[in-house]
Amino acid sequence: MPDLKLENTKLRQLVDQFSRGELSVPEFQRRDDAWRPNKAAKLFDSLYRKYPISCLVAWQTGSKVEARKRPKPGSAPLRWILDGQQRWRTLQKTMDGDLDVMFNVNEQKFSRDSATTKHDGWIRVADLWSIDTYRDLRNTTTRTQEERLDRVRQILDYEVPIITMMDHDFGDAVESFRRLNTLGVRLSTAEIESAHMAEKHAGFIRNDFIPFLDYLRRNGFDRLSSTHLFRACEFIARPDARDRTLLHKMDRQEVQTAWQRTKRATHTALGLLQNEFGLHDMRLLWSGNLLVPVICLCDRPVTDRRDKEVAGWIALAALNHRYSKASDNAVDQDLRACRANDPIAALLANIRGKRMSMLSGEWDFNSTIADRSALFATYIACHQLNAVDLITHGKIDTKVDRHHVFPRALFRDRQDADAIANIAFTTGDANKAIGDTHPSVYLAKIEPKVLRSQAIPLDHSLWDVDRSSDFWQKRRELLSEAFNEYVRQALPNRKKL
Repeated sequence: MPDLKLENTKLRQLVDQFSRGELSVPEFQRRDDAWRPNKAAKLFDSLYRKYPISCLVAWQTGSKVEARKRPKPGSAPLRWILDGQQRWRTLQKTMDGDLDVMFNVNEQKFSRDSATTKHDGWIRVADLWSIDTYRDLRNTTTRTQEERLDRVRQILDYEVPIITMMDHDFGDAVESFRRLNTLGVRLSTAEIESAHMAEKHAGFIRNDFIPFLDYLRRNGFDRLSSTHLFRACEFIARPDARDRTLLHKMDRQEVQTAWQRTKRATHTALGLLQNEFGLHDMRLLWSGNLLVPVICLCDRPVTDRRDKEVAGWIALAALNHRYSKASDNAVDQDLRACRANDPIAALLANIRGKRMSMLSGEWDFNSTIADRSALFATYIACHQLNAVDLITHGKIDTKVDRHHVFPRALFRDRQDADAIANIAFTTGDANKAIGDTHPSVYLAKIEPKVLRSQAIPLDHSLWDVDRSSDFWQKRRELLSEAFNEYVRQALPNRKKL
């Protein structure tokens, strides 16, 4: 008979249960990770001050449940965490020394590890759990400091209330998880879908989905989220369906087949970004939604795929701020376009809007770097000009960094300095080499062909800060010309541009 059990457990016992694998995170939970150091420091400050940190909600069942991560050999989870796992994972990582939280024994405050915490008075919290280290510290502290260190160590004796769902079935656990999270920080559609997938297709999230998502994050494609991959996989599974079908409503074989195709199509899409734009990560892309239709188009056979035209659509999507607003509706529209006999034409129609021409004008580059889609359009224009690094003169095809032609230090208003037309592209090291040098000095040392490759006007009189507005006006015109040339080359057969 399902029931609830309430008990208090000391933190040291919870952390031990984590370490032994007796307390684990089920597959349908959010990402199995800890809080960032800044937030971890606040957690320890709350514990130090005896503030409440909420309860832990767990689930105990005899049913077979897949863990978010592979369990340690010989371990068998006795309970599964439904709510609060990030707090306890943070405590565990801090105590194990994998997450550095520092304590200032004089000011009684906690902080992440930084240059500031290298000074006297700061002690690594993880060191306090070691008896030998703790004894050494006590020998060098005053009585007041010793009492404060003891108080930090007493955090391990902080008692946490645990509510355990006893013998509820899998569906009840998933529903409880959903309700707990939607009453607080709302779960995304992808997180809810992940929970349903764990219930319907045990092992898929942990063994197939999470490793690929982690691979993307490690390689700089962190804006490509679970939401985007689920949408692409749903479309690839049933491209002709008029109504969206969630993955957990499909059978296991259909999901597995679609997922393998989605992974291949994603690799192809990332290769397209590299081949067409020289991008090796997503730092310049303004939205992961952009790649959903790209992945779906990349699932098509090679003979039916037009990568250059896909790249042309990406360029115009940037120019027209696609996915900057109402992104879910835009994804729905573009996935419908991907079903058309001529998907590129349908995708272009979705972004035409009220524009008389889809080609750019200088006004399209009259914004600031906060406008990420316009920033990418600027990059495309420079890429079309075969942009080379302003210092090394090498091709910019690895780590792309932004460079302010007129350094920020020359302007009182930062927004003036952050004008899109003031942004060129370099590698990180080259950007540091230029620093705050006045453009009239460093631009004069650069060959004209290098300047032209980044649409930088050659008129020396425009390189003075007093004429920055004229410089930007001229550069916007050059950027627009280069951008339009790229689009014409990418979409040569599209007459209605």
